[in-house]
Amino acid sequence: MLGFLEGLRGRGAGTEAGDGTEQLPSHIYSEFFAEQLQTRKETNGQCLADDKSKSLLLDSFEAEASNQVEAPAATDHDAWIFGYGSLVWKADFPYIDRRRGFVWGFKRRFYQHSIDHRGIPERPGRVVTLLPGDPNQDRVYGVAYRIAASQKAAVLDHLDYREKNGYERCSLEFHEYPVATTTPIQVIMYVATQANDSYAGNVSEVASIARQIFSSAGPSGPNREYLFNLATAMAELFPGAVDEHLEELVVNVRRHIAEDEPHLLRQAVLEEIASILREKELPEQAQAQKLEELLMRCQQPGGREWLLHGALQQRRSET
Repeated sequence: MLGFLEGLRGRGAGTEAGDGTEQLPSHIYSEFFAEQLQTRKETNGQCLADDKSKSLLLDSFEAEASNQVEAPAATDHDAWIFGYGSLVWKADFPYIDRRRGFVWGFKRRFYQHSIDHRGIPERPGRVVTLLPGDPNQDRVYGVAYRIAASQKAAVLDHLDYREKNGYERCSLEFHEYPVATTTPIQVIMYVATQANDSYAGNVSEVASIARQIFSSAGPSGPNREYLFNLATAMAELFPGAVDEHLEELVVNVRRHIAEDEPHLLRQAVLEEIASILREKELPEQAQAQKLEELLMRCQQPGGREWLLHGALQQRRSET
């Protein structure tokens, strides 16, 4: 980076005709940042959302009822956990059986802030919770996991910690999919109510929520990955089921990625580069080191979303 910076300045990089922008940031961006950001875009937000992974979740679901090599025997003291968000595809606890199904009378909504998984306190993401709906019409689809009695206490402690950001346990009936004629199963599920500090609500509904998902990331990964994985899981495990809120968010976030992300990333990185170069009191070696640190941050998990969030904030302040 230092040699490239010295070489450009040695050639007298100045100002591009007509637009008043410095050539130096543009050269640095093209040489070091553009390809890296494109590579991250091609891999970012993938997982179950990748078309190449289609049917892997359903195939795994049908082939393996348990995630344990030697599962404890089922007893009348076992517990069932219902997952309707990330638990659908990421059950990081031991279970001895799992079934597809739904609960009546609720709507799934991205109305909960995430500050510990898909966002951070200063840039929260959005994850799902359940709202009361029509008890005869509304269904929320998901997966119920059977937890062996001997493992129940440890699993619930784990889930209490995992869902600590505003979620509380409740109990209700779960109906199996695709045939709901069997006896309902009593399940435990975690719901974030409006009383918790991280409850966000609709806040201008889909357009605003989509922008937040598009530009958020946390310790568990990009917020968009959570959205796309949930949509893919629903499509694979529950073909024909309709979730308009989820589907509308997917359309909006994918549009942001296709139409807004390239421009916003370039704008944000150019401004960061220009800001470093304007620090005239810094020797070139220190400026080069700061530029390398910027490049590393862009490549780290959440770096893309950090840039996007800043660019969107600036856009809003200008309008």
